[in-house]
Amino acid sequence: MKKSLQKQSGSTMIYALLTIVILSLIAANVLVNSTTRYNVSSKQVKGWKEALYAAEAGGDVAFAEVRKLVTTGLPFSAQFVADGWTVSASPTPGPAYVKGPITLGENNSLSATVTVDSATYTNGYACYRIRSVGTAKLFGLPRVGMDDRMNSTTKGDSLIRKIDFKYDHFLARYGDGDGNNTTIQAVSNPQIARRVETVAVPQWSFTGALKATASFSGPGSAGWIDSYDSKNGAYYFAANNPLDPHYSDATNGDVAVGSSSFTEFGPIYGNVTTNGGNVTHSGANISGTIDNNVPFSIPPLVKPDTTGYLPGTAGTLNVPAGTTPSTPAQYVYSSLSGGLTINGQNVLPLLPNGGKPAETYVTIVVNGDVGGTITIEQGVNAKIYFTGNFSDKGNDLVNNNVDGATGIYNVDGTPSTDYSRAGHMQFYGVSPTDGSTQTINITSPGNVWATFYAPSADLSMIGNPDIFGAIVCKNFTGNGNTGFHYDKEIIGGIPIDYQVASYIEDVR
Repeated sequence: MKKSLQKQSGSTMIYALLTIVILSLIAANVLVNSTTRYNVSSKQVKGWKEALYAAEAGGDVAFAEVRKLVTTGLPFSAQFVADGWTVSASPTPGPAYVKGPITLGENNSLSATVTVDSATYTNGYACYRIRSVGTAKLFGLPRVGMDDRMNSTTKGDSLIRKIDFKYDHFLARYGDGDGNNTTIQAVSNPQIARRVETVAVPQWSFTGALKATASFSGPGSAGWIDSYDSKNGAYYFAANNPLDPHYSDATNGDVAVGSSSFTEFGPIYGNVTTNGGNVTHSGANISGTIDNNVPFSIPPLVKPDTTGYLPGTAGTLNVPAGTTPSTPAQYVYSSLSGGLTINGQNVLPLLPNGGKPAETYVTIVVNGDVGGTITIEQGVNAKIYFTGNFSDKGNDLVNNNVDGATGIYNVDGTPSTDYSRAGHMQFYGVSPTDGSTQTINITSPGNVWATFYAPSADLSMIGNPDIFGAIVCKNFTGNGNTGFHYDKEIIGGIPIDYQVASYIEDVR
């Protein structure tokens, strides 16, 4: 009996060892598979996040390029080509400019390809659509499953898959993103791609009544600063009458000063902000709020690229038909002091209101000083840049437009809705490259309906002229009876920067 029990005990131990070995092999296999799948999953999650980082980095590169349009003065095409972007006909309507792949990350495992095109226009200036594709490499075998065939002849990844093992699923289904140029394109290695789209829109030169970056001293002791809305017709003083129907439009004559230097003589019907000033309502005639902790800065204004501009004619300039806010007639002058009359276009005879003044657009660059009589006829929208100084009497700046756009029409014969008389005559002081200060002097007699954007200029009003419009300058001085009346209908002006207005991820 004892020998038999010993034999049974030995067999049991063998069976137990075999069972342990088998279970260990099963456990090891499970562990290996679990570890492999975990590593793959963690790499895919990491790649998913990094692909978005790469896409956003590409978008930042493009946005920085768009902002250069303000600082260089070059047109869209010249700016992007000069910095090595490639012209592409897609996406429509084109042209678009492409850069990439821009390599990023460790061992260049990330990349971004970005496309920029002008998708639409506002106030005659483009808004830019930025599309950026960020790609993260996934190292390993391209193990494809869930194959549903991208087309009738080629097998590939599932179109619902967010990982491209063999083919770019987005190009196969959506092409350039607008459904154009769909194609089956192999990928060099497994990848995750994410796409973001942003829209860059202009930030305008005129966003308020009067801005002075360095100092403000005004208005004249017998004048005032207020506002009006030219959509309601010509200006009249309503800022002291709460019962007037246009009272709410009369108290937006805001003054912003980018320093602590603020001196007030006449009343200001609006808000006042300074950067470190000590302005209070005590002893001051300011109707709105006061804030002495509002810093701001305004970038220098660069001269537009005048490639393709026509030489300006002295005396009379007849602007041809067919101009638009985004395609104005363009002329360059060496100086502007002998007098200039700018004539516009009329509505075609067979259209409604045929023969009447139509909105006309012209941009003039003066490589020197501005003075003498400048006259713009009804419908003319003139943007006049100058690199020198500006000096004129109020009645030498003749703006024959009218507030409310009465009697002015669009080229198709419909009534114009560009209500601002002042907005039709705009002056832009180009910042001197040597850091010096421009001067803009408006003297008696006569009033001025115009806008002035000159961030490097000292603007002074002497005598009794009033300015109707909007002002941006370095130092502002007004004395005597001088006053300023901000027209709330002035829109835009020119872009001084761009900002991102929308951001989406294309999750298709």
